Amino acid sequence: MRHLIIILFALIPMIGQAQFMPSKDSLTIIVTDGTDLGKKSAFQPEEAWGTDFRDPIRPLGMANAIQAGAFLIRPQYGQAGFFLIFCVNDSIGDLQGTLIMNGKEYKGVYRLIRQKSALGEEIPESMQPYQISGTIFLLGIS
Repeated sequence: MRHLIIILFALIPMIGQAQFMPSKDSLTIIVTDGTDLGKKSAFQPEEAWGTDFRDPIRPLGMANAIQAGAFLIRPQYGQAGFFLIFCVNDSIGDLQGTLIMNGKEYKGVYRLIRQKSALGEEIPESMQPYQISGTIFLLGIS
């Protein structure tokens, strides 16, 4: 899980600027495109100005996830809101896929997952629970 957080921190500068504000219960990450209040900028389409965000912001570190699929070959498409991760040293039926990262080859499994909004969240039909552990690479989001 620690590796996921490190990867997230590495990707945030590519998305925008970030400020980290520790609180009593968790770490809150504020991401902005560098403009005042992140509004009326080239990074945010005009039709989104003034949008109210209604999805709950969950703390980093929850290892309980919902898995939409697992693959030995990197998929091109995924379900909206799911992260594509690569789980190093993982396998499906003793088979492993490969990922080349920074010139190094890793063996493991590609997984489409999303964090659960609560421990008791129902898992949709055709999906399954997944517990994030070990070394992972965060490759993208659909």
